[in-house]
Amino acid sequence: MGGPEHEELTGAAPPSVPVLVAGRYRPVRFLGRGGMGVVYEAEDTRLDRRVAVKMLTAVEGLTGDSEAWDRFRREARALARIDHPGVVTLYDDGVHDGTPYLVMQVLDGRNLADLVSGGRPLPTPVVSTVAYGIAEALDAAHRAGVLHRDVKPTNVGITGSGRVVLQDFGLARLAGEAAITRTGALVGTPQFMAPEAMRGALPEGAADWYGLGTCMYLMITGELPFGPTADFGAIIQRALGDGVPRLSGRRPDVPADLCRLVDDLCRQDPALRRQDAETVRETLLPLSYGGTELLADLVTGRAREDAVQGVHTLPPIPEPVSRVEEAPEYLWDEAAVLPAQREAPSDPFRPATLSDATRRLVLDSMSPRSALSRQREAVTLVLRGRLEEAAQMLSVVVPVCLSTLGPDHPTTLTSQYWHAVCLARLDAGRDALELFSSVNRRVARRTDGHDD
Repeated sequence: MGGPEHEELTGAAPPSVPVLVAGRYRPVRFLGRGGMGVVYEAEDTRLDRRVAVKMLTAVEGLTGDSEAWDRFRREARALARIDHPGVVTLYDDGVHDGTPYLVMQVLDGRNLADLVSGGRPLPTPVVSTVAYGIAEALDAAHRAGVLHRDVKPTNVGITGSGRVVLQDFGLARLAGEAAITRTGALVGTPQFMAPEAMRGALPEGAADWYGLGTCMYLMITGELPFGPTADFGAIIQRALGDGVPRLSGRRPDVPADLCRLVDDLCRQDPALRRQDAETVRETLLPLSYGGTELLADLVTGRAREDAVQGVHTLPPIPEPVSRVEEAPEYLWDEAAVLPAQREAPSDPFRPATLSDATRRLVLDSMSPRSALSRQREAVTLVLRGRLEEAAQMLSVVVPVCLSTLGPDHPTTLTSQYWHAVCLARLDAGRDALELFSSVNRRVARRTDGHDD
């Protein structure tokens, strides 16, 4: 999950990477790009820890004596005042070469969009647990005087232990209306944006509660609130017309109290919308029993699915594609975290460890030498317990080794061995066993000179 990195990720090439942000934070991995800026996983060289650095490129050109800089610092201090386990911790802020940056906690796991991919509704205890966590985080933020302004599935992180963490608080406010107008960035995501925000009203706390309601609708139904369309005009028409379809009376398989809560949170009129944190929690708590454990299992299961993907049918290296020479060293990292292009409108969030286009770029840019380097990094990730990242990296490394070095080369066999270790530790035992067996057979042939 990587904490704040899980905003909308795009297929665009990552920007030029700063060598060292503010003389302290060394970027090691490009994580994503959104309307406000770009995010890197970085090493805090002073405290020797992993952090996420968000470069707010929407507000480039700040100077330390400007009004915009003063406002940025005030808003950053407001974010830092939120002390809650359901809110990503802000460590530091500043300006690097005229670009404001935020330094935040990195959290490993998934986001809610991953868990609802493929149109799969979530069980009631899971829905209630996730919604309870979001409600707790919103309540803590609102009491600190901070609005989120963009509550959506990709901003809801879930750790491997089932903890729900809301990310990217107040970025629209940090960037400021002038910057948003200049860049054309949209403050919010249409499917989850409150109707009053669509009409141009200044968002209040009620808009955040609406975002919670639409996330719950998605979790319960497996469907986007306004259908599988990317047409902003059509979404606005539906949002300001009939609004989010009511669940009460239509979903006998879902507790009536949960359906009523979603309907109340999604009311078009913010004055009529449920926005009392206490009553929201009172509804959700009795329905969330066992949800944390189920949620943790879901996160682990998705990690296991991604790790298994491609083990049995590794693609051959494709024909070279036209590209700039000296592909950036961090290209494989981008590929490892980018979701696939949204090809099917009925499946808007379906993740994949690698899209075909991204895999082509990665395979074309990786040499046997860089594959060996990536293999060593993957082993380090395994030893640190970051199994999902290691498995994704090895799913790129192994095809390169097979194509350029052959199935019997030590680098190929070692990469496959560590991929199998990842699978085993992610509870994909059968797939791990098959891969271990394949590696053992290859090793035996190398040592005794005989075929199977």
